[in-house]
Amino acid sequence: MPQFDVYRHPVEAWRELTPYVVDVQSSWVNRSDLRLTVPLLRKTLRSGDSRLYPLFAVQGETLVFDTLSIVAYPASDLHRPVASLSAQAEAVFSAVDFALHGY
Repeated sequence: MPQFDVYRHPVEAWRELTPYVVDVQSSWVNRSDLRLTVPLLRKTLRSGDSRLYPLFAVQGETLVFDTLSIVAYPASDLHRPVASLSAQAEAVFSAVDFALHGY
């Protein structure tokens, strides 16, 4: 499962507010049963520091990368990716680094 792939949220009941999750787990971490993800929220639900909550376009919708809601899901719950944020890897890394280190 490639890092930065975007999947429909594995919990169907949450999709209205958080339609997608981004796989942020390094390809070097070969634990195949779990994947570390960050949800993408509808833009109207969160605002704040763009370093911590960058915006990404997925499937024609601008969504907020909800860095502080990082969670692991079983890899088997993440089905076909709908997009990739690999071109925005620097913004993803910056948000996670800011959450962990404050810079």
